[in-house]
Amino acid sequence: MPLPPCSTRGDSEAVEDYVRAIFRTARGPRQVASTTEVADFLGVTPASVSNMFKKLARRQLVLYLPYRGVSLTAEGERLALRVTRRHRLLETFLVEALGMSPERVHAEADRLEHHISAELEGLIAARLGQPSLEPHGDPIPGPDLKRRAASGGVRA
Repeated sequence: MPLPPCSTRGDSEAVEDYVRAIFRTARGPRQVASTTEVADFLGVTPASVSNMFKKLARRQLVLYLPYRGVSLTAEGERLALRVTRRHRLLETFLVEALGMSPERVHAEADRLEHHISAELEGLIAARLGQPSLEPHGDPIPGPDLKRRAASGGVRA
């Protein structure tokens, strides 16, 4: 089954990193991520986060309320799920196919997640048997980019 189209082509790595960070840190019924939480997650300054929130809002990837945080729009969540899926599939591939230690795969997946094609993503998923969890226990979004129930893992 072909993967659904995604508008990630042309998106910068920073945009992808930020939407994934928002996705991972958002809390509460409205799934809001604060400037401080995202800054801590990415290891950047709150001022940098505020500037990026404004950029993401202009691109309609987030709803931004100054001093309250952001929540992902439907398009922003789709992009976050696509990047998260690629990241977690790469972590799983690096552990299962290449024998890397689970402690080392996160940084490698961070570097690679922005550069694989939808075709390669599909081939990795197929080779791994369409896994639902990555090596740290977090759910891998499905090819339909739907959230899967969390299992208690802690990685991005």
